[in-house]
Amino acid sequence: MLWMKSLADALTTTRLLLAIVLALFGLGVLTGSATDAGIVVLAAWTTDLIDGPLARKSGVTKQTWIGSHDLYIDIGFGQALLIFMCSVGLVNPLVALAYVLVWGIIVWRYGRVTKTLGAIFQGPLYIWFGIRLLVRGALVGKIMVLWLLGNIAVTFKRLTRRDLPEFIHGAGLVLNKLADRLPHGRDLES
Repeated sequence: MLWMKSLADALTTTRLLLAIVLALFGLGVLTGSATDAGIVVLAAWTTDLIDGPLARKSGVTKQTWIGSHDLYIDIGFGQALLIFMCSVGLVNPLVALAYVLVWGIIVWRYGRVTKTLGAIFQGPLYIWFGIRLLVRGALVGKIMVLWLLGNIAVTFKRLTRRDLPEFIHGAGLVLNKLADRLPHGRDLES
């Protein structure tokens, strides 16, 4: 069903456009509040929730350019959120720069970007943003929590049987590979 694959690609493209809007909020090109940014985040989460299963259900095995860049779009969205959070004072720009540099080094040392690394990069950004919205008493922060709980409820079986075990396995691989690339004590003595 080609239309399903096309719809999945359209949802991924929408997330890319949402990332651009969020970055433009942060850069002051567009006017957007923390509530507006929260709505953009919710929209992006929703497109991310739907596009993968839709693409798999389509039965189309050939991956499109947009489909093969889904992970990079997700990471770009996280970076756009970081830009926004810096612009409204939710994150110190030096902390944000350090965060991006550390992640750049991790990816460089690991040798590639993986789904697990992408999730670990984005997770703290979403958590911090959500907490800050909740602390401010923003309705959109409460909606984000409800969205997450609803997502867990709806995808619980897939989450516990596939996604979480894959994430844990991937995190173990990342840690092992990064540990192997660190200099060992005897290497330093030479």
